[in-house]
Amino acid sequence: MFLARDKNNDLYLFDKLPIKGSECWWAETGVDGTYLRLDKTLYPEITWESDPVEAELVVSKG
Repeated sequence: MFLARDKNNDLYLFDKLPIKGSECWWAETGVDGTYLRLDKTLYPEITWESDPVEAELVVSKG
């Protein structure tokens, strides 16, 4: 999974490495369900200029 931020500051989680367009990152397959929009205040270190950041989902019991 990968985190990437669009030019308008929206943050997304992609299931595969996205491709950078002129305004946003795209899932290669272009099918809904390949990405999830996240709270844009998360991970401020990820910017439009950044490369996608590899991420891992961890489920904890608690």
